[in-house]
Amino acid sequence: MFLGRSAAATEVGNQRIFGLGFALGDPNSLVGKVFVGAGQAIDFGIGFRGYGYGYGRSCWDGKRYVSCRDGRGYNQTGFHADYLWQENLINAKVTLDWHIGVGARVWHFDDGRYVADGDGTIGLAARMPVGLDLSFQRPDFLEVYLEVAPSIYVLPGGYFDMEVALGVRFYF
Repeated sequence: MFLGRSAAATEVGNQRIFGLGFALGDPNSLVGKVFVGAGQAIDFGIGFRGYGYGYGRSCWDGKRYVSCRDGRGYNQTGFHADYLWQENLINAKVTLDWHIGVGARVWHFDDGRYVADGDGTIGLAARMPVGLDLSFQRPDFLEVYLEVAPSIYVLPGGYFDMEVALGVRFYF
């Protein structure tokens, strides 16, 4: 009877199923998300952390991460992929969803001790992201999200990490 769509609907996850954007936090990332079904999506990203010199960074000492205070530069580049289940909380002029997922992160890092021989270290973690996704009626291609992802590293050794990110995605 009515051919128009609801005034409260956004296009994110409905007509627009693929989004790209960025996240600020731990780590800063270029991110993407593709909806694969109703309330289900695959989230992925490439993260960067620790570029530069100085204090406030961590180095792997062979057993655990410790504070690096020697002034050497280092970098970490990582890739994550998660399978998400997403549920709607509010559907009005804005849409607020929450999500939970399961996935993994792989890191390659070089803490400055291995620069001469080109060696580095690989990290592998299981993740469980939990977050809130906010999309808008106008602009209908924008999603803002906040995510916390507890992670358990199995390589290079068993330890716990907490990743937090605030991001934005633009849907096509």
